[in-house]
This record gives sequence, structure tokens and C-alpha cells, in this order.
Amino acid sequence: MAVEFLLPDVGEGLTEAEIVRWLVAVGDRVREDQPMVEIQTDKAVTEMPAPATGVVARLGGAEGDLLQVGDVLLVIDDGQAATTVVGGAHTSPHARPDSARLVVTDKPVATSARPLATPSTRALARSLGVDLRDLVASGPGGRITDDDVRAASTPPAAVRTDVSARRPPLISAITTADDVRIAFRGIRRRTAENMTASWQNVPHVSSFAEVDVTELFSIRAQIRTAAEARGIELTLTAFFVRATALALRSFPDMNASLDLDAGEIVQWGHRNIGVAVDTENGLILPVVRDADHASLFSIAKQLHGVTTAARDRSLSLAAMSGGTFTISNYGPIGGWFGTSLVHGNEVGVLGFGPAVAKPVVRDGVIAIGNVMVINAGADHRVVDGRQIIGFVTTVKQLLEQPAQLLLDEV
Repeated sequence: MAVEFLLPDVGEGLTEAEIVRWLVAVGDRVREDQPMVEIQTDKAVTEMPAPATGVVARLGGAEGDLLQVGDVLLVIDDGQAATTVVGGAHTSPHARPDSARLVVTDKPVATSARPLATPSTRALARSLGVDLRDLVASGPGGRITDDDVRAASTPPAAVRTDVSARRPPLISAITTADDVRIAFRGIRRRTAENMTASWQNVPHVSSFAEVDVTELFSIRAQIRTAAEARGIELTLTAFFVRATALALRSFPDMNASLDLDAGEIVQWGHRNIGVAVDTENGLILPVVRDADHASLFSIAKQLHGVTTAARDRSLSLAAMSGGTFTISNYGPIGGWFGTSLVHGNEVGVLGFGPAVAKPVVRDGVIAIGNVMVINAGADHRVVDGRQIIGFVTTVKQLLEQPAQLLLDEV
């Protein structure tokens, strides 16, 4: 009989996931726990294993489709009694006795009556004071879109004059055989949704500083051999994580979130630093936990582990959860300086540019030093110029006097 595998809640209250790639097809015979599909959540691409051994009878959607928690992801004919599976939990009056990890119940599985919408759409609705329950969904599968939310909060005349409404469509007549169309899905689509929500909902304020990292380069060169002897790759990013975490101790409003529903600013008790990792599939944000209490070598070891996992797509959801502040080291790709958008429900983000040789003044004497630009972006609803400039200045001081970063406790 048919085993229905329902999309489970894969972490942190996520309500939907995108089908990135099917690893099986209808008619294939699969074994229990065999990887069957890659799904994309807000945080990562995750492989879902088959819930039973049998023949694939139906796929719950095509690649690129969005499914809600509780939707049928896959149906397998296992030759036994009808069964429903939710994230590894079977519901059947005849569950196999050797399946200790399966939960048996005779109650039907209920799906949520919550309106279907992405996290970014929900954030937009909150900011505009729109109740999603009052809307008629126009998106695929009954999903409420950003346009649905805006239409409910804007008078009809204003909608007609909206710039996005005047955007011309792609003209098929100008297409050529050399044009390339790439599916807009997976991490790239999630990134677009999250960045759009950040840009629309967060009033950003920025601060920049030039940092003389000549001494930092010198200290890194001196201790690099000791790090390698312990099997540790000591990157500049490890220093940046450490300096950021220590500076956040003095500026708790930068290590916070704004809870609009509760009317509260939440200052987090941990300094968990998300680090932007560039992969072939887009940016991934693994988290270094309690970075202000971790030694420089410990941070470097954690970074090597999570960045390697991010690039080979083996990073767990847990490794990307719980971040309180984000940094991005874009120095290796060049440029000079840039601005960054606040990530998720965080208040701040800090970017590190490349170090270049420039004249610097030390004790009244001009010399050539290694100088980089750091830039901070923050949610102006939570922090003002005093906090963001003070934070950037503190990071600058720590990087220019890097001996402080070598202490296990500062």
C-alpha cells in the first residue's frame, strides 16, 4: 500500500521548503533511508531520506515547487497497509515492530490552517499592518505573495503608479539562441527573498573605518606555524570573528533583535557570529558560537570545519541556526569597500574589505602600511550613530592592537 511522506518542520518554525532536485523518479525501487530528494529551506539544502522500502508511486511536486509543512512530498508503494509518514513518524495500525524509530498512532495527520506565505512575506505583512488571514492568495499552491500584501495595504490609485507595476515585461522578440535562462530557485531565490525583506523593512544606517592591519599581519605570520602544527588553518577571518565578538560585549544593542510583535528589543546573551561563506550555490551562513569566549585557535578550527561543510553541502541546519550577528570577509574577491544588508532578525552586519598598501602616519612619521576598510550596517530602529560608530571604532582598535585577540579571555 501507499506510504505518504509528508514534509516535516525541518527546524526553527520553518513553514515551507523548495524542491531543489529529485534523486529518484516514479517507478524507481528505493530502500529505507536512501536519499530521495534535496529540499531548500531558508537556511540550507537538505537531503531527505526515503521513509520506507518500496517503489516510488508519486512525487509531491516538480523541481522548483514550494511545499508547505504537512504537504505530501513522496508516495511509496511498500506492499503493506496504508501509512502516512511525517518526518520519519509513521501513522498506521500495523506498524512494523522492528521500526523503533517510528511513532505509531491511529490519528490522522492534520495540516496547519495558517495562511501560506514565506517568512519574508510575513515580515512585510507585519511591517504594513496587514493580517494574512484576510487576504486572497494569488501565488502557486495558495501561497500569499508580497504583491498580495502590498495590494491590501495600498489604495488602488497608488498601486497603479507603483514603479514595479510599470516595469516592462521581457520582450520575446529580442530573444536569441545565445540567451541563457537559469532557474531562479534554491539558495539564490531564498537569498533574494531575504534580502528584499531586509531592504524593504529595515532602515539601514552605515559606518566605515580604515584599519591599519600591518601588525595583525605580522602576528598572524608569527603564530601561523604553531597553528599549523596543531592542524589549524589560521585565516584572517578568525581574527575578524574574535574582534567582532569582543566588541559586541560593549555594544549589546548591536547583538540584538527587534521583536515587533512583543514590542521588545532582545539583547542576546551569546555572541554567535554568522560568517558568510561563498559557495557555488550562493552564500551560506554557518555560525561560530560564543565567539567571545572561544580562543583564536578554537575559532579558526570551527571556521575550517563549517566552511568546508558549507562548500561540500554537508552543513547541518543546526550549524546555521542561532546567529546573533553576521560578518562578511569579501577581501579575497577584491574591490575596496561596500555596504552590507542586515541578515534575518539581527540588528547588525560587518564587512571586511581587502588590505592594500597605503601611506599611514605613525607617531608623526609617514610609512607604508596594510590598510583595509571595514563597514558596518545596522537597523536604525534599534541603534543610532553613537552605537554603530562606537562599535566600529572598537573593532578597529582590536584589529590594530591584535595582541588582545590572542588572550583566551579578555
